Amino acid sequence: MFHRSLLGAVLAAALSSTLFATDSVRVATYNVEALNFGSSGYQALIDSVKRLDADVILLEEITQSTDVNQMPSFAASCGYPFFFVGTAQGTLTGNLRNAVMSRYPFSFTKSWGADDISSDPTANDITRDIVEVDIQISDVCPKLGFFAVHLKSGSTSLDSFRRAVELLRVKKVIENWLVANPTGQVFLAGDFNDDINDAPFGNVYNSLPSGLPATYDLGSDISFPVVYDPFNTVASIGGIQLTPVTATQEDCTSCFATRSSSGRRLDYIFARFSTLVLGDEVYASPKDNGTDESPIGNYLRKANATLPSTTSDDAADHYPVFADFLLNSCDGTRYGSAYPGQYNLSPRAGIKGIAKPGNAAFGMRVVYARPNSSAILVLGANKLNPPFGLSAAPYVPGATLFVDVITAYGFFVTATDAKGKSNFGLPIPNTPSLIGTPFEAQWFVTDPSGPNAVGSMSDAYSVTVHS
Repeated sequence: MFHRSLLGAVLAAALSSTLFATDSVRVATYNVEALNFGSSGYQALIDSVKRLDADVILLEEITQSTDVNQMPSFAASCGYPFFFVGTAQGTLTGNLRNAVMSRYPFSFTKSWGADDISSDPTANDITRDIVEVDIQISDVCPKLGFFAVHLKSGSTSLDSFRRAVELLRVKKVIENWLVANPTGQVFLAGDFNDDINDAPFGNVYNSLPSGLPATYDLGSDISFPVVYDPFNTVASIGGIQLTPVTATQEDCTSCFATRSSSGRRLDYIFARFSTLVLGDEVYASPKDNGTDESPIGNYLRKANATLPSTTSDDAADHYPVFADFLLNSCDGTRYGSAYPGQYNLSPRAGIKGIAKPGNAAFGMRVVYARPNSSAILVLGANKLNPPFGLSAAPYVPGATLFVDVITAYGFFVTATDAKGKSNFGLPIPNTPSLIGTPFEAQWFVTDPSGPNAVGSMSDAYSVTVHS
């Protein structure tokens, strides 16, 4: 039974402000080819980063000689209050660093050199440090671990050997992290200096190749044979099936290139297989016109106005990759399927906080919906069994209803913000008798630009008040 006190709280919340956390995150990786502070390229880089609107962006080729000192200004100009730049720990590192900028504070940062990773203190076998930052987002249960890499460049057999060793180091760092965070969300991203479309790989090295730098010291913990099979090596990390996003340039199903001069796909974002990818794109300003054109769906919403077509090439010699991921809330269960709206992007239901008596900050939310649109929360006590397929207006043709509307607590009208998010506050009174009260939630979002010209519907979310 739905308590009167809780119903009153719901109705009051309908008129209240909408503070919300997030259960989606936008991640980007960008080989910036140096910041070039003060140049037109520097401003083009800032404009490109701001257009991506990423929550966390991993950067490669921050130069030690000039860029490190400019990172505070660069991060602030791009709108990021938190950043971390890797350090040089070996003679092979050269002038280039990896870095991370974030809208969320870091709970841990580390610049991993070979001697940190290896049990052999004399190991000196990776080109650039692996940068790790950990982030804990409010109301998202798993810790997020971000690992920025920039593997050895070059196309020779010697270069492949060095990349193979670097990937073994990456593998060890992430697997050690997973021991401490077995349910954590892993994001591995950066410039891998090889194209997955060039497979099959598989060079086998039974001994050290000739031509290695004089200071190269393979750690004694790495044994032969060493096999260069980069993308299968990544996929085998920790048994979590790290999978690359299949990002393409806007409005194209086959434009995977992240380096315009060569047309090769060198930059990747990997996430564990269970992490739902909501959308992804390789950002290339020549294709950025602010609209989703055929083929529909190869497009992500971006911030600010479209940029001149020359911006990407002025900014760097690589195109950035960015993707939106759905994260797991700390309570309840997601179920059902969503029906897409504008740009073929599908809204997702979620919750804020833990459903327990006395949690005045609890609420229902939707993310990834059409921005600045009216939204209706269907809040019920029971799942609809079986779910009901909607076939005609004024419903949502093609969508499926998962919440029983006959026994629903109500239909509550709200609106999405400029990022397509909305939160419906559902403060739970400190009343023990509420324990066991179920909530089944699904959202309808008005969306005349979607496939059915009516609206989109989220998947459903189920949670029960508990102690």
